[in-house]
Parts: sequence; structure tokens; C-alpha cells
Amino acid sequence: WKASASTRGAVPFSIIIMIRANCVFVGNIPYDATEQQLKDVFEPVGSVSGVYLASEMDSGKPKGFGFVHFPDTATANSAVRNLKDVDFHGRILRLALADQ
Repeated sequence: WKASASTRGAVPFSIIIMIRANCVFVGNIPYDATEQQLKDVFEPVGSVSGVYLASEMDSGKPKGFGFVHFPDTATANSAVRNLKDVDFHGRILRLALADQ
């Protein structure tokens, strides 16, 4: 999804859905990380439905946080519980259920 003059400041519908249920907030993400790399970290816990890395609308620069969406609440809870101290490219990821 790319912002245009008419959508600047708007949040895509798919992202709104992701943030609601079965979603984990991930903070302290290295700026050079990719969605696939983050997905690879979370997949050992269970199936990952989607990954979103936040970035500046104007410049596209990463903000250092994102969301990982799972098919069910149990898997999201398991990810927060089991990956809370995981080292990702030299940084400890901060995890929390996104709906809290």
C-alpha cells in the first residue's frame, strides 16, 4: 500500500483489521528488517496470517515497530509468551497483544 495525495493520513482497511484481534504488536524492530524476516521469527510458534512493518508515509523510512497477525487468539498469546525475549538482529523484540 502506498500513500497518495488523496489517501495521505488514511489507514488501509486491511491494517485496521490486522490491529483488532489475534494480533501482536512488535516493537524495537531493527530498521533494516523485512516483513519476511519477521515472519520467519514468528512462524515456529504457529501459522502467521500477515506482517505489517510501520513506516513514515512521506519518506518510507521504517518506524521500528509493526504487527504480526495470527489466525487465532491462542497462537497470538503463544507468540507473546514464547518469544518475549527473542533476539532479532541484535535487538530484543518488545511484544504485546495489540488489542490491549
